[in-house]
Amino acid sequence: MTSNVIKSGVLDIIQEKYQNDTILLVVTSRDNVPSVRSVDSFYHDGSFWIVTDLRCNYVKEIQNNPYVMISDGGHNRFWCKGVIAGHPLDFKNASIRNVYLKVFEPWYKEVNNEDLESVCYVKVTPYKGYVHKNKIGYKFNITDDSVVVSDIKHHIDVKLEPFW
Repeated sequence: MTSNVIKSGVLDIIQEKYQNDTILLVVTSRDNVPSVRSVDSFYHDGSFWIVTDLRCNYVKEIQNNPYVMISDGGHNRFWCKGVIAGHPLDFKNASIRNVYLKVFEPWYKEVNNEDLESVCYVKVTPYKGYVHKNKIGYKFNITDDSVVVSDIKHHIDVKLEPFW
């Protein structure tokens, strides 16, 4: 079955799965060589958000090539475009910083030294991907406003019922 992004509910599923403090894998590349690392993240208002440091290799890689892949280490994966959103105390980041403080309470201030000029937010926005919930898979493309919805029949994504 095909649908569009809004009617399919795929964005609601992503929000539900990743709106809280979540460890995700971020894949970037340099000279066509991929690199993966785990980051603490959350999904809010159509994007994944990461607090990090401008000196990190993956931040430099995003600055040179904004195309990023996000995965939860399972079968959910998202092709994204990343941007460096600036320092947490930048006026333009006030509302998202409030979200960070709620999502990462109580440890946000403990582990993120906002006195450092190099601290930054990274905004990673999916443009296509795959996510599943309740034995239903959603292959989506936000750019084309299309979603292919299908039952999942293979064993990796579903809880198999015993046959005995």
